[in-house]
Amino acid sequence: MNKILDWTQIQEEFQHQWVQLVDYDWPEGEPHPKSGKVRINAPNRKEFNKLVLEAEPVDAARIYVGDHRTPYGTVMSANIARIVS
Repeated sequence: MNKILDWTQIQEEFQHQWVQLVDYDWPEGEPHPKSGKVRINAPNRKEFNKLVLEAEPVDAARIYVGDHRTPYGTVMSANIARIVS
């Protein structure tokens, strides 16, 4: 994709996918970029990592688009994540 998309457009087109952004604008301290060009996208991390390794290295940002799915019973803290049975 050669077109710069804003974050709303990225969310609409790539919901629940991993994306690699180039030519991105990501203000320091913000949780999401303002805009960028989607260079690589994949529905899961394994496929995404494979595609990134096959592509030529570039300065890029990686982000998951959508809500993070934490399994039921996962307890999060600043230093650990553990599964409660």
